[in-house]
Amino acid sequence: MTYKSTRERLLASSMICGAAFMALSATAAYAQDDTAVEEIVVTGSRIARPDLVSSSPVATVGEKELEQSGVVNTENLLNTLPQAVPGVTSTVNNGSGGAATVNLRGLGSNRTLVLVDGKRQTPTSQIGTVDLNLIPPALISRVEVVTGGASAVYGSDAIAGVVNFVLKKDFEGFEFSAGYQNTDDLDAPIYSVDATMGASFDDGKGNVVLSLGYNDRESLTQGKRGGMLATAWGEPSAAQRAAGVGLVFSGSGAQQDGTVAGFNTGARPLNLPGGAGTASDVALFTADGGVRLYLGAPDTYNFAPINYLQTPQERYSVTSLGSYELTPGIEAFAKGNFVYSSVTTQLAETPISSRTFRFTLDNNPFLSAAAKASLNGLGSATPYTIPSSAPASGTYTDVDADGDGIYETVTGVFNRRLTEVGPRIQENNFYGFQTQLGLRGDLDFINGSWETYIQYGNTHGSMSLLGDTSQARIQQGLLLNAAGTACADPSGGCVPVNLFGRGKISAAAANFIKTRIESSQDYEQLVASAFFSGNTDNFLKLPAGGVGFAVGSEYRYEGFDYRPSQDLATGNLTGFNASPPVRGDFDVYELYGELLIPVLKDLPFAQSVNLELAGRLSDYSSQDKITKTYKVAGDWEIYDDLRLRASYNRAVRAPSVGELFSPLANSFPTSTDNCSRPGFAALGSNQAAIDQRRQACIRSGVPASVVGTFNANQQTQTMIGGNPNLSPEVADTLTAGFVYQPSFIPRLAITADYFDIKIKNLISSFGGGTQNVMNVCYGSKVNGDPTSPYCSAITRLANGSINFVQALNFNQAEASASGLDIGITYRFDLADVGLPEWGGVSVKTLYTNTWEASTIPDANAGLIKCADRFGSTCGNPTPRHKLRTAINWSYESVGLNLIWNHLDDVLDDSAAVRTVERIGAKNYIDLSADWKVSDNVALTGGVRNITQEKYPILGANASPSNSGYPAVYDVLGRMFFINASLKY
Repeated sequence: MTYKSTRERLLASSMICGAAFMALSATAAYAQDDTAVEEIVVTGSRIARPDLVSSSPVATVGEKELEQSGVVNTENLLNTLPQAVPGVTSTVNNGSGGAATVNLRGLGSNRTLVLVDGKRQTPTSQIGTVDLNLIPPALISRVEVVTGGASAVYGSDAIAGVVNFVLKKDFEGFEFSAGYQNTDDLDAPIYSVDATMGASFDDGKGNVVLSLGYNDRESLTQGKRGGMLATAWGEPSAAQRAAGVGLVFSGSGAQQDGTVAGFNTGARPLNLPGGAGTASDVALFTADGGVRLYLGAPDTYNFAPINYLQTPQERYSVTSLGSYELTPGIEAFAKGNFVYSSVTTQLAETPISSRTFRFTLDNNPFLSAAAKASLNGLGSATPYTIPSSAPASGTYTDVDADGDGIYETVTGVFNRRLTEVGPRIQENNFYGFQTQLGLRGDLDFINGSWETYIQYGNTHGSMSLLGDTSQARIQQGLLLNAAGTACADPSGGCVPVNLFGRGKISAAAANFIKTRIESSQDYEQLVASAFFSGNTDNFLKLPAGGVGFAVGSEYRYEGFDYRPSQDLATGNLTGFNASPPVRGDFDVYELYGELLIPVLKDLPFAQSVNLELAGRLSDYSSQDKITKTYKVAGDWEIYDDLRLRASYNRAVRAPSVGELFSPLANSFPTSTDNCSRPGFAALGSNQAAIDQRRQACIRSGVPASVVGTFNANQQTQTMIGGNPNLSPEVADTLTAGFVYQPSFIPRLAITADYFDIKIKNLISSFGGGTQNVMNVCYGSKVNGDPTSPYCSAITRLANGSINFVQALNFNQAEASASGLDIGITYRFDLADVGLPEWGGVSVKTLYTNTWEASTIPDANAGLIKCADRFGSTCGNPTPRHKLRTAINWSYESVGLNLIWNHLDDVLDDSAAVRTVERIGAKNYIDLSADWKVSDNVALTGGVRNITQEKYPILGANASPSNSGYPAVYDVLGRMFFINASLKY
């Protein structure tokens, strides 16, 4: 048996697999034709089998499906699979980082292993996620998705499952394609051009393929789209809600005029026009240098118009594949891949959000005499301390040196939108390359094959942040000399900074406080692997046949190095989080093996019964003991029509470089301070809950005089960081189901699979997120106990507002996901049902019922249920019922394709009263047509979201981006596309 014949059988079986799937199938591929299939390798196992069977559910997106959908970025199509909860896509602006991800079962993109031709793709981030932009779309033959643990076969990270991109091989000829897509309003164009060429040589012994790709995605802002998307929405007050008022304008408290509030609990009340004369009053600066009472929502800033609805991207890719038969039965193969991807995100102008500054009051030329008198209450003759998180940290006693009754310098908590500086723009550039060299061949004595390869990949990222400012330089510009004419510290070209009114910052001051932030990063991955597989037919046969097996070893090195500029590293910023340098690496030596044992065959009620066993031993340099994973699976073909299958896996995810070695850094997740005015407003009129919350806040240390009276920013500073003592996450995954192919209905296949995934030692920030830390601290269980780790994780300023919440990484959480997958595929000719002979129809349906998606942050926290939920705790919606149905009609050279995606309704996860407590069910319908004009020319065109399904606009329970969840729900509306291809 030569390697070439083996390769031909594999290629033939792959084509049969593609024909059976057509484009999308929930089965592991069960062919109903007369073609003899000698062996095939299904994603999820390294053992070649004499059928198209897998004990694990496999969904496949074929090349035809990719073409018919018109997508340029594969994550947009993968995210429509019911098994996936959308990760980062082209419509995610805040939090994108320029990458695109896939997230199976909603367990996190870092728990989904991404492979290319069964081999690892080099990650791009410090937590080990893969940017799908680095996989060349023009060369994708199909995408196979295995849900459930697969660590025994592939190693770490395959807890939720595996996504395997299978590339075209042995390509011959030339193929050129060009695509264009846009919305009805022609405001979000995407262009793509691809060229692939390949040739065989030396009488077919060798083959080389070269593929070039380019795509350009233009930006679209919320303001340009207009309508409700161009406005920041929030929750009405209790009185407004009682009057039937829905969502109200509620932008950021960091607005253009600027506000200031007292820092000290002992500060005197501010004397503001329209104020209540209390210490909780907030002053807003007016255009004439005066102040008035800040009115809350009516005075907030509409940050929505500047944000992107579609992030711009430019991508170039070059991929080469080669193979050559060195001798009969031995082949050399190689791959080289280079991709450049540039993605830009844009947020509203940088805010000063609840930042504490010292500023000159008495001799300040920017403030009127009345304003100085009103703000004098910010000062205190009693010593007070500003924490180290502020640029003017230290202990101060304010003085009135000239005896005029006005303090010379005072301290305030500022909120201001620095519109004079311009928007915050983040430019993300990634250069990724991966090289691979290997040998493979046949082992006739075991009816099998062997393979060995070495692979090296590097993803280099660079990032520039424009439009941010330096806290230290703002602080320097707020302190003036005795005459009030210049900075008290003129070093560095300091210019006085006028924060006291809209548009008051001079161009010179704006240039002084601006800071350009840059960073670069490198992720390196080296993999060396060798394995062989076969069966014992030649020397040992059980009554049901020979035993299939695979044995291999692998070495893997992963290293990450992140290098930020100084201001970014130290957090000397107003509009972006601190991001300190990260450097670390680990390596792992692994041994693994698989067995496929035929138990019974050709017996009544047991056409075949097979048992699969797999195990892997992993020695990580970051761990002090061997990590073990295993798999026990089986399939039972009761008779020709019905097969049962089940699989149990012990899967792991080793901690990433970032999770192990990241230093302390700050982030600003969306959350509501439970002890603030909005926190109490969310309780409505529930007096018992109000009394309990008030007691908890006071008990934790919040001054009684300010509980429930102060405003809170919608984003809370949270200090996060790594932990070198982390151990691997451990998951137990179970799938069990059946495949039914009734012989009386040819080409019909029905699959149903129960899945259950339970993860222990889950690596997460302490407490399950900032909002949950606060919910537990101020909930009835902890009731504000200051000795509780939840309450001690919350550090407040003297005025009662939160300074930061500390949440380092720990192995303390648990997560669960369970439900049911159902797949139906059916193909028939119209003539078979009594219609004219006008071609055939294929129907393919995938349905997932997720009845459990929950986490337990730690032993002291309650269960967080996220199935059927969305909001500040659960994040992206997890609909219980998800359905995707594809109907294809083809006749000679034309075809029509209809796709229906259904998302069930979801409910808000918070006990607080929200205007939008429910996002209704969504139905997205796509229609496309393809026409093979000639043997060389083909056209595809279509419309996505043809019915213009409405995008949900939310208030306080929205994600930080686009007032809703743009990765889940279509925010762009109806989109049309056209693609043309030329083949020779």
